[in-house]
Amino acid sequence: MKLLLAALLSLTLVVAKAEETIQTDPFDLTNLESKVEELGIVNKAEVDALEIQARNLFNANDCQAAIPVLAEYARKSNWLANMIAASLDPYYGASYDDRKDYPYSKLSKLVPLETMANEYKAKRNIARAMEAECHMRTGNNEKAIPLLLNTLDLLAIDNETWWKRTRENLLSIIGVE
Repeated sequence: MKLLLAALLSLTLVVAKAEETIQTDPFDLTNLESKVEELGIVNKAEVDALEIQARNLFNANDCQAAIPVLAEYARKSNWLANMIAASLDPYYGASYDDRKDYPYSKLSKLVPLETMANEYKAKRNIARAMEAECHMRTGNNEKAIPLLLNTLDLLAIDNETWWKRTRENLLSIIGVE
């Protein structure tokens, strides 16, 4: 039995190592090109304008109009956050020693970019929660549930307002108090 377990463990490690060594083609831009084709080249001003439009529709309880705007706002906030975060990839992709040796004077200039990327991810999460709530208001719980579950998976622990609201929305649909 121990021999069988050892063999299984060895096989698992070999498979894991093989998966680890699979490299992606650095010249394959297919995923990025399709993202640009789908969402365009978004910019901060565009996403900020979508946020105002989405919040106004949501706050006016115009869920029919708000749902597509919230969905677009969430996707474009995410895309903007990912592009901002990508500008930091050389730092995060560097070895521990290289990051440790990177001058603080240069690193401190990158912090606002990381903060901004995280802010747009947080905005994405709130937009998803709002979209789910709109689906609930229009009686479409089948669309609300996946959004609520996804949002709860993405929300930061310190966003207590939207965590509570999203949690309560989910629990109300499934009849848990």
